[in-house]
Amino acid sequence: MLIPSLAQATFMFQYGLNYSQSSDNTSGDDHDFSRMFNKIFLGASINGAQTLIFGWNINSWSSTLTKDAAEDEYSILEMGPRLLWFMNEGKNFYVSAEWNPYAKGSRTKSSIDSDVSGSSLGFGAGYRFRLSRLIGLGASINYHTLTLSTETIGSTESTTTDKIGNIMPMLELTLLTR
Repeated sequence: MLIPSLAQATFMFQYGLNYSQSSDNTSGDDHDFSRMFNKIFLGASINGAQTLIFGWNINSWSSTLTKDAAEDEYSILEMGPRLLWFMNEGKNFYVSAEWNPYAKGSRTKSSIDSDVSGSSLGFGAGYRFRLSRLIGLGASINYHTLTLSTETIGSTESTTTDKIGNIMPMLELTLLTR
């Protein structure tokens, strides 16, 4: 009974990339910041018009802030469900929402290394330019917030309520069947 529905489904693979870097070398306030954010999505259509795509999302990102010779770093992996809705029949304009209950990684803050975990939310809006029947290139603007709930330093685990938020553009490559 599920085989005919799956055979008619649209499948989607999407890879998004954001790299940003900034520096300020004015006297008294030297700092350098860099961030690399990768987003992978694999999903299938769940409605008859094949404009609503549901699937699994993976975010992998790292950032480094160097200020006055002190360095703060994050390296995080996030996973969870994502829902994407194409707002037109040509499957160009879309909005998406994701919830990542798995968010784990490491951070160095004030020269203290720790393992952190929590969850994240993300929302995006984008445009996909169709290069061929299967391949599209596009861009999106994304809001992402990570809420950390636990931090482990050595063998000591403690609770935390730290939040990290980003608004970022992404370049995207999309493979879309049908």
